[in-house]
Amino acid sequence: MAGTTTPAPRSRALALAVRAWQGRALLWTAKTLQNTIVGRHRRKALTAQRNRAMRAAHARGVPVAAIAKAVDLKPKTVDGICGKSAAVRDEKTTEG
Repeated sequence: MAGTTTPAPRSRALALAVRAWQGRALLWTAKTLQNTIVGRHRRKALTAQRNRAMRAAHARGVPVAAIAKAVDLKPKTVDGICGKSAAVRDEKTTEG
């Protein structure tokens, strides 16, 4: 009987690794957007996109402190952005 000596990767572990990678990629996106926001006409749209990327990174397990450090914001500010409920965000989006 021939058997393998190493177990196959567990799907749960792989899913967690992918989720962590996605969080870091989204954090990189937020950081890039934070560092490239210039001009009044684009600032509002880019800030909203940066905030969505930060919320998505936080939802995938990236801690608030790491997000704050990466985008050079205070942790309290990032916590306010990431801690808002979906209903409040959706309400503000529909208002304009």
